[in-house]
Amino acid sequence: MQTTDGPPDFTHLDDPAFLHERARLRRLLEYEPQNAIGRAQLERLYAAMTEEFLRRARIAWTPAS
Repeated sequence: MQTTDGPPDFTHLDDPAFLHERARLRRLLEYEPQNAIGRAQLERLYAAMTEEFLRRARIAWTPAS
């Protein structure tokens, strides 16, 4: 992941590390109050991780040519 304001980069994480980080973030969101400062940033990060999850799933489930 990046610490800059640019889009996060999860490609350097292998699948187990990525899934662990996504689960950790999901747990944070479960306990974060809806009006907490920084919640929107966590939600954006989780949404980006969901997009990466879906990208990896598409690759895994696409038959090889």
